[in-house]
Amino acid sequence: MGYNLSYAWSRRRFLQGIGAAAGLVTVLKGLESAAEGAAPPKRLLILQRPVGTVYENFWPQGNGTDFTLSRILTPFAAMKDRMVVMRDLKLPFDGSVGGGHERGTVLMTTGTRTKQLYPGNGGDDPVAEGPSIDQLLVRQSAELQGTPIASLQVSCDNRADTPEVSTRHMSYSGARAPMTPYYQPLDAYRRVFGTLMPGGPTNENLDALARARLQKKSVLDFAMKDLQRLQSLAPSSQREALEGHAAAIREVEKEFDADPRDPASCGAGQEPEVVQVSGHIDPYGSSHVVSERDDEKHARIGALHFSVIKAAFRCDLTRVVTFQWAPGTNHVSFGELWPPNSSIFKVHHTTSHDPDTPDTLEFLTRVEEFYAGYVAGFLKELADTKDVAGGTLLDTTLVPYITEVGTRHHNWDKMPWVMFGGADTKLRGGQVWTNGNRGLRSTNDVWMAIAGAFGVPDLVIGDSDLRTKAVEGLFG
Repeated sequence: MGYNLSYAWSRRRFLQGIGAAAGLVTVLKGLESAAEGAAPPKRLLILQRPVGTVYENFWPQGNGTDFTLSRILTPFAAMKDRMVVMRDLKLPFDGSVGGGHERGTVLMTTGTRTKQLYPGNGGDDPVAEGPSIDQLLVRQSAELQGTPIASLQVSCDNRADTPEVSTRHMSYSGARAPMTPYYQPLDAYRRVFGTLMPGGPTNENLDALARARLQKKSVLDFAMKDLQRLQSLAPSSQREALEGHAAAIREVEKEFDADPRDPASCGAGQEPEVVQVSGHIDPYGSSHVVSERDDEKHARIGALHFSVIKAAFRCDLTRVVTFQWAPGTNHVSFGELWPPNSSIFKVHHTTSHDPDTPDTLEFLTRVEEFYAGYVAGFLKELADTKDVAGGTLLDTTLVPYITEVGTRHHNWDKMPWVMFGGADTKLRGGQVWTNGNRGLRSTNDVWMAIAGAFGVPDLVIGDSDLRTKAVEGLFG
């Protein structure tokens, strides 16, 4: 698409008139790039689930490209050719301080040795000594830059054993600089789509949007005039894509506006957009049986976060997201998963500290299946959602699916990590990766391989003695 003088003048007038609505600027640039045949943007979505896994029900049978998915990984069957199961990994834990889940959560994304503990907090809460991989990539990868929101952090539950920092944060902008996630999907929605409002996501605008959402008004209602102008300005070949952007936002809002009387909404006590969860903290010496189940609301919060992420990716409002289901020291209770009695509601993390009875291992396996099922469903949505360039969101999105410990025993070797990605990520899917009987590799080496896939082959993460070089054979 060439820039003639009349178009350049109209474009300038539009940009002057939208009042710093950064999202609309990004949409226009994306439409122009697509019209000129530019490749669609790449994206990174780091997904965490807590408390490791149950090895005997997780590892596939076989190696390389000849393998059979395990029970826990079966929900990902449709993604088998776009997934890599990592077998020979360890967290770079040597010489670090902190508890099992606490140290593991910091190290899994920063890779930098922890040296100090936050005062109080049970004596297990380590301080991060460096930035996390997502923030390193935001700064160094041109492929992940240029969006109104550099990165987005979300989580579905903030309960932990103590008010500890380490287990509640995946992203760090630097040493001692945790980036607090959005726990309520409505807050994430306001942050992301407030960029479409004239003037941008100011506090005044976000407050106005919050009031409007109570009346079921859309963020698009604030930007309708500008969207109509953009409709006339956009390249004719991309006007359908612009309509797709608007449809994606309407789809998110439809999810938020679900009838609270519908069981799928989990009976939220306030407006449907806010899902209130229990504040119960389960003591270790108890039976870990509680009177309220969290899993329905937990799933609902996750689904709403996923809806925001999908629409944000489709509209190219951000390209980097970290998603945390719950802290490793979580207190999320699950219904219908305790083998002896499906009517009992058991707490995830504290139950993992019980002896390794068949019932406990079965319960922990079923929790892993719970998370795998919802993540697999979201990956399918990404695979079914068109990008501005005509491909799908999964084609251009790399999704590491990680956890902070290997198993309930707080080990940091044999980390059960999985990666997903579509064709444009160059991930060599359909394989179980091993280190060829050469011992365990640091997860830092995996992050450096991912950095190379995003155009930063020289990126390093973590202490020099806690890494070697980028893992080979994952991309290409």
